[in-house]
This record gives sequence, C-alpha cells and structure tokens, in this order.
Amino acid sequence: MNKTIIILGGDGYLGWPLSMKLALQHPDQKIIIVDNQWRRETVGQMGFQPLVPILQPDGRIAAFHEHYGLSNLHYQLFDICSDKLERLIMMERPHTIYHLAQQCSAPYSMMGVDHALYTLRNNEEGNMRLLWAVHTHVPFAHIIKLGSFGEYAKGSIPIAEGYFKPTYRGITESQNMPYPRAANDIYHVSKINDSNYVGMASRMWDLRITEVMQSTVFGIFTEEMSFNLGLYTRFDCDTVFGTVANRFVAQAVTGNPLTIYGNGCQRTGLMALPDAVNSLSRFVTEQAGPGEHRVINHITEVEYSIKELAYAISEIALDAGMITECVHFDDIRKEDVETKAVYQVESSLLTDAAFHSDFREVICETMRLLQVFQKPLSKDYFAPSISWKPRPQPRQLISREYATGIADVEKWEELRREFFDSPQLNLNPGCLGTLAVSTREVFNKDKSGRLRGNPLALYASSRVAYSGIKKECAVLWPSPGYRLAVTQSTSQLMNLLALSMLRKLLEKGTGPFCVITTRHEHAGAIGPFERLPEYNVFYLDDEILATPHRLAEQLVLLQPDIVLLSHVYYDLGVVAQDNHSLRVIKEAVPQAWLILDVAQSIGIEEIPIGVADLITGSTHKWLFGPYGGGLTWINNAFAQWLGALFWNGMQFFSEEDTYGFSLPGGQDFHLYDSLYQCLKLYRNTGPEAILTRSSELGKFLRPALSAIFIDAGIDHFFTNSNPSPSLVVAFLDYDPYPLYCYLNDANIHIKCIKHRKLSNGKTTNLLRIGLPYYESKERLNRLLSEIEAFLICSVRNLSTSDSLSIQ
Repeated sequence: MNKTIIILGGDGYLGWPLSMKLALQHPDQKIIIVDNQWRRETVGQMGFQPLVPILQPDGRIAAFHEHYGLSNLHYQLFDICSDKLERLIMMERPHTIYHLAQQCSAPYSMMGVDHALYTLRNNEEGNMRLLWAVHTHVPFAHIIKLGSFGEYAKGSIPIAEGYFKPTYRGITESQNMPYPRAANDIYHVSKINDSNYVGMASRMWDLRITEVMQSTVFGIFTEEMSFNLGLYTRFDCDTVFGTVANRFVAQAVTGNPLTIYGNGCQRTGLMALPDAVNSLSRFVTEQAGPGEHRVINHITEVEYSIKELAYAISEIALDAGMITECVHFDDIRKEDVETKAVYQVESSLLTDAAFHSDFREVICETMRLLQVFQKPLSKDYFAPSISWKPRPQPRQLISREYATGIADVEKWEELRREFFDSPQLNLNPGCLGTLAVSTREVFNKDKSGRLRGNPLALYASSRVAYSGIKKECAVLWPSPGYRLAVTQSTSQLMNLLALSMLRKLLEKGTGPFCVITTRHEHAGAIGPFERLPEYNVFYLDDEILATPHRLAEQLVLLQPDIVLLSHVYYDLGVVAQDNHSLRVIKEAVPQAWLILDVAQSIGIEEIPIGVADLITGSTHKWLFGPYGGGLTWINNAFAQWLGALFWNGMQFFSEEDTYGFSLPGGQDFHLYDSLYQCLKLYRNTGPEAILTRSSELGKFLRPALSAIFIDAGIDHFFTNSNPSPSLVVAFLDYDPYPLYCYLNDANIHIKCIKHRKLSNGKTTNLLRIGLPYYESKERLNRLLSEIEAFLICSVRNLSTSDSLSIQ
C-alpha cells in the first residue's frame, strides 16, 4: 500500500476540517478528497444556504496551499456509487480510507419516495462498493466509517460501545452481540443496515474497520482554519441539513426564536466540531486489527434534552447581549416522550480531556464568528416543514398555480402549451426566448377591440404596466437603497454605462481608468470598456478570484476605478459571485464602483442584491420576457454620482428617482406590458419550482448526453455541477461547431463557444445547453436523437474517408 489517505465526502462540514488536519499531521502523505458536490447543490436547490461563505473545493485547496505551503491535498469529483471508486482504490492503494460520503439528513430522507430512495441507494450502495473494493484490492487497509449515535435503540439500559453480552430470562450470552438498533426515519435505518454490512465484512473478510457512532456535531471553528476565510467549513442551520445545536445558535444570532419540536424531552448527544475532528484523525495510527469491527461512541455531552439544550444556548446568548425566546412546535417527528430518557453511555471520550472541549466556550465562539458572517434570516427559514407522521404534507415552497413540483408532468405540459407552444426547441441560454403568446395584439387594442389610434393611450397603458412591474419586482427581488429602472438589455446598457461613467471619471483626471474583470465576461458587457482607449482593462485569474485574501491583495495593488463581474459566467454556467465575495471586493477597494452582470442568472438563481453599485440583467433569457429589455438596480450613491444614463430630459415617468435612468420617449412601449406579463407568470409559477424543474431536466439530460459522446469516442467533461439548470460540455480535441449548425438547421438551438481558456490553461470548445422549465423530457429526447444521428453520420463519413485514403 502507498502513502495515501482517502477521505470520501471530504468537502463536507466534518470532512473538510478533517482533510486539513490529516494533511498537516501527515505532510509526507497524499491526501485525496472525493466528493460529488451533492450536499452543496441540494441545499441550494431547497432554498437554503450555508451561513458562512465557502470556496469551491479547488479554491479551498489553493487557499490551504497558500496558507500552509503544503501541496499534499488533492480533490476528485465523482459519485462513490460508481465504478470510479474501485478504480481509485485500485490505482492509489491507500492504507486508510475515511467514509463520510453519505446523505446524512433524517428530514431529507422523509420528504418523499424519491428522497428516501436516494438515501438508501447512496448510503447503502456507496458503503457496499467501498467494502468490496477494499476486500478486492487493499484488504489490509483501515476503513474508518462514520456511523450515527442515532442508530441505537434508546431504553433504560446503558448503551454499550457497539457490542455487549445481553442477559434475557436469566441467561447471559457468552459471545459479544451488537447492541440493539432501532430508528424512526429512513436515514437512520440506512445507517443501521450499513453497520450490519460493516460487521459482516469484518467477520467474513477479515477487514480492519473502525465504525464511529457520531453524535450531533456543533460548532464552526477548528484550529486548522486559522481565521482564514478560504479555509472555513460549511455551516448549515436550516431545518433539513442543519444540526439542532447549530440551528439554535443561528436562531439566536439572527434574532429568531429557538424552535423546539414537541415538548422537548427527547434526549440528544453532542460533540464539538474540533473534538470530532481531533478524535477522527487519530485513527490513521490507531488502527483496528484484522477482522476487527471496532465501534467508538463519538459523544462528549450526554445529559441534554432538546429543551435543555435550547435553554442552555438561550442563556449563553443572553449573556452575550442577545435576547432570545424558546418556542414549541407540534411534534412532527413522532418522537414526543413524557420525560427525558434515562440511560448511561459507554464512551472513552467522556473522560478524555484531549477530545472534550468546554460546551459553553464552543457555543460562545460559534456565536462570535456567526456575527461576523451574519445574514438576515427570517423565522420562516427555520420553520419545520417535513413530518414523520402518516400522510405527510409536502413542503410547499410557493403557493402558486403552476408550482406543483416536477412530478406533475401534465401541469408543466399545460403551461408549455399555453405560453410556449413552439415547434422549435430553443435551448440557447444566451437567448432562451420570450412568451409564445404575445400581449402585443391585446396591447394595441382599446376596450372595444379596435386598434388604438391615440399614442397617448399607449403612454398611459405603459405607465400602468410600469407600476405593476415595480410591484412584482418588490416581491421577487426586494432592494432597499436601490432605484429600479426598466432599461435596455445588458449589452445595450453597458454601452451607455461605459460612456456615462467615463464622462464622470474624466472630471478627476485624464485616465486611463482601471477596470478589473475576469476572462469569463460576455463581450456585450466588457466590450465597451475594452474598446474605449480611456479604460485599461485587467483580467483576474480564476485562482486569485477563488482566494479571498489574494483577491483583496490584488485589488489593493491595482486600485481599480471599476470592477465588473458576472453573477453566473456565460461560458461555464457556474455561479461565480455572491454577496460575501462582493463584500470582499468592496472592503478592499471601497472607492471602486462595483457592477454586477446578472444576465445569465436573473430568473433562475437568487440575485445577490445589497453590495454591488449597479446590477443589471436582460429580460429575454431566463425570464422569457421581451427582447431588448432589461432590469437594472442602481444604488442611490452611484445614481447620485453618475447623474443619468439618458440625457435628453424626456422623462417618461413621474417618479423623480427614474429621471435619467429609465428609457426616455420614442421607444417601443410594448416593452412594459410584455415585461409585466412575464414577471407575473414567473412569480405565479414560483422561482423555486422553476429552478427545481430546470435542474431536474438537466439531471435527466446530462447522463444521456454523455453516453452519446462516449459511444462516439469523443472526450468531454462538464464544467458545471449536476443537477443544474444548464449544461456546459467541454471538448479539448473536438470541434462541436458543425454539430451546432446541424442542430440549428433542425430547429434546435443551443450555444457554441469556441477557443475558451480554462483555469488550468487548456483551451477548449464548449456547447452550452439551457433547460427552460417549460420543456419536457419527450422534447429533449429529440435533441438527443439528432445529436446521435449526426455523430453516427460523422463517424461513417470519417471511416469512408479513411478507407479511401488507404486504398
């Protein structure tokens, strides 16, 4: 075996700090993190977010290397429920494998049948694949498997550390037997099954396995993070993925009541994050013996009931100046008990000071750090929504006509026929399309159905529609401190903006004026700044953008006048900025004006409003609104500095804050009513339902598309996560442009981007495919069939050409 340690699930709350700990403890060893990014993607899709901003895995590793000067951390993106796990173990021959790559949310496992099946498949199949791979290729390797303290049946007898000799009807068993297990949710049942598989593998195959029965982990900081923003772990505090202690702390910090399910007499075990990490790391050297299934009860706080925990955290918060209250919700988990269960727990950690941090100190430390990253979270964020009881009600994200979830295929098809009934398949995320049923004909007619002959009536109708637009936007994208303007599309607006800003900048000097951007910006946005000689454009590398302290250092060095960034990169389809990263920029160069292009995200991703000085996006992409239109938010300070975008003084609306920033007269007034109609449809359908539907379509298309390229012998990879509302396929040695043209002739429209340089320096060609929520799997199968037909024909032509040249 090699000097290699593998951490499956190493990108998670517990996995990332453990990975850093092992890399520092064993600098001469190769530490491989394996993760499929499911946790990141699923939390976001459910409308939640980690309270502390975290980098992508590559950015984390770069920050670790920068901070510690070590390069022994590595990352591989794949699902362990695939043959890739066995290939990795066969090639790397690790001596130690940590298995943390499991769906770990009990509430998630009880949401519905799809969630339950995913939990079973991921947890039990992944565990079984690991056991077989180790048995086949590295039988002397040590597996450290993360179990759950929640597997144990809680009664009145002490909980043994895995195995004990029970007594029944006066007879005591002479052989050790597993301590009884019982569970009331599918996640913990899957963990019980995993424990049985692990025990079997130890007995029958002589594998070395340490199973850690992990109690509820709480806290946010370990010493390896060293107060470096790039090294923090995720901190979930929602009702699906957040642990109960972390949820209570987050509720206290954000000024929300601490929510207790039922009477709160349920007993829970706890362990601080640094203690869990320190204890887990020791098993590299403290190995189980061959054929040993060693069980460790990973628990340090054993006395708390849920109610006692809530009141303890509330008291700590009060001492820190935070006034909180504890409230009780209905018992949604069928776990109410009249009194706190009385049992003892066997655990060597209870008396080991090396792995037992002071509870109060960890809670105080977590509160202090969360206050630094505090985000406004309403009490609805913490409202329980998943019931353990019979006939559970599904989580209702948006109470709208079409927000019925992806399972209701007929509803989505009905929506498509009503609003988007086109024979064309428009999957081009650069210009996805507009409403198939135009309001133009209705807009042009008066109440009697006759064509309008009075242009002033168009003005009046437009003002009414504009009032509706403002109301819709206030609900969809609250933006205190900003002026909302209906403008032209992003490309058109940027031309005006570059010239207007230049006019103001020239008041302080002759230039050139520094503009900071990335290599992923669309020419329509950055082009005007590139082509005006008074601007000097600098392009930041992806590695610098992913490392906050390096980004801040570079910005301070360059002292830009303007920073222009995209929320979602148009070429790679990845979310690149959030309010935390934008805040890093503003704090580093507060004098620079920060412009955020949301053309590729508005209507499909949550827009980060509150930090950027100007935010603008086109309406004809994911909003499916009128061509040539845009929505722009300008904060008051920037608006006062700039003065105006339009200078002819023809004010179309009466509100003074629109003067100079809304389109003047002499325009297409149909824009307003069309935009109003599309925003109503968007809100009624439901933003979360739209993202879920589009992501599910992407999840369906991705493997089928990949299989076609594999069969054709075309090397490719996807640049963005799965599931996602768009797919970006990258090719290093294949030119997809002929395929793009072929599809265009077949009335199937996608986007082709050639010669794009990736962060690793390689040049690639890209195909980007957007998945509008109103599309269907049946229509997407048409895309797959056409691609397959084209590639088969191409292979035949190539074969014929080769045979002719040989002759």
